[in-house]
Amino acid sequence: MAIFHIITFLIHAIAAAIAGLAVAILTHIVPVLLIGLAGVAAVLVVCTSCGIRGLEFLKRRKENE
Repeated sequence: MAIFHIITFLIHAIAAAIAGLAVAILTHIVPVLLIGLAGVAAVLVVCTSCGIRGLEFLKRRKENE
């Protein structure tokens, strides 16, 4: 019976560790990625409003070299 309690304790510890990792990922990494994507989108919007179509200025720069 003691081995059952040990196995149950280990299963609960692993589940708690996975849950803690998921919370850390969702509260730290995902917002940073969303902020990064918003920054890239803002740069593309500014480039588009200045007459540069998206990332086309990179293509022109490569052609000139």
